[in-house]
Amino acid sequence: MAQQQDLFDMTFDQQLHVTKGRIEGRDISPNRCIPGEIVFEPMATGVRVTARDGEHKVLWGYVGAKETVSQNHCLVAMYDSLQKLVGEELEKRGMFSPEVEDPINAAHSAIDRLEKTVTQLRKSLKVNKVSDATLTRAQTIRRMISDADRQLSHEASTLKGMKSKPESAESAAE
Repeated sequence: MAQQQDLFDMTFDQQLHVTKGRIEGRDISPNRCIPGEIVFEPMATGVRVTARDGEHKVLWGYVGAKETVSQNHCLVAMYDSLQKLVGEELEKRGMFSPEVEDPINAAHSAIDRLEKTVTQLRKSLKVNKVSDATLTRAQTIRRMISDADRQLSHEASTLKGMKSKPESAESAAE
């Protein structure tokens, strides 16, 4: 216990060095370790790397391509599961005051934002002349929407009171 207190003001890398890497199953204060996985998914132009928690919920994601692989800093998408965990950590340290919003209103707002995004994606495919850029955009949109639909359908199927999505005629024929 005294050793853990001695580690308190150290970074995780410093704690790892002091403990000679023996941290399996330990929560070295003030660090919090959660079980999870890193998933590499092939894409047309690179590899999507996602960090997921023990229940496979996406925490963060990054798309690696030959142009970005040598960069130290790059765009990383931070998802709700990670935002919640970061909020919990900030709250423990008195640095966070969560917004209090009615869950039903918050869900309706999230659905509205998703519908606006889908509408914008549809509009981007309505062109007078199909170009190579349009085809590339269509492929990217198809991939993004398919991934989002698969994730939404999977997570929604676990909700109590949620009916499963009806199979389309196309997927039933496959």
